[in-house]
Amino acid sequence: MSAIFTEKIKTVRRIREERIYVCVGDQISVGDFTATCQEVYEDSALFLFDEYVTTKAMNKKNTNEGGYEASDLRKYLQSDEALDIFPEGLKPRLLPFENGDLLRIPTREEIFGEEDAKYFEDIPGKQWELMKQRKNRVAYFKNEWEFGWLQNRRNNSAANFALVDSRGYCASGNASGANGVRPAFLIH
Repeated sequence: MSAIFTEKIKTVRRIREERIYVCVGDQISVGDFTATCQEVYEDSALFLFDEYVTTKAMNKKNTNEGGYEASDLRKYLQSDEALDIFPEGLKPRLLPFENGDLLRIPTREEIFGEEDAKYFEDIPGKQWELMKQRKNRVAYFKNEWEFGWLQNRRNNSAANFALVDSRGYCASGNASGANGVRPAFLIH
């Protein structure tokens, strides 16, 4: 695995793997896509795809009941179809998140921090350093600006989830709408 070095964020936490040091801002190739390191932990690194890998509804039925954990999108992200994005050499290096998932979408907190917090379900977490710059929140699907899903349900709504809009701001949309999917994953 090779790293393409980009703008670095100061970090004292780095992982050592096969003589490659990974730090926040490093990019790796994942099939036809690139992914950028958002967080570095003692024995792993969290990456986020730089663009949307597909567009999907959060739920085929227009509901946010059960949240992201019970969503059709979460089920899709654990399928072989979704995991086939990864080359065979990288698949064994994927680590599960605490809930056992190998892929997930970001939370509103990871992308926006405290912005618009009162409108959405609170999922504990902190904003990724790179997401403090709006340009890093904007992502494309097939070379077009796209809205993208986040895990948080909108408060006082039976169907809406949080989104990143095409300009990098916080928005919300109906669960049955097709929006961008920008997965996060852990590697060791």
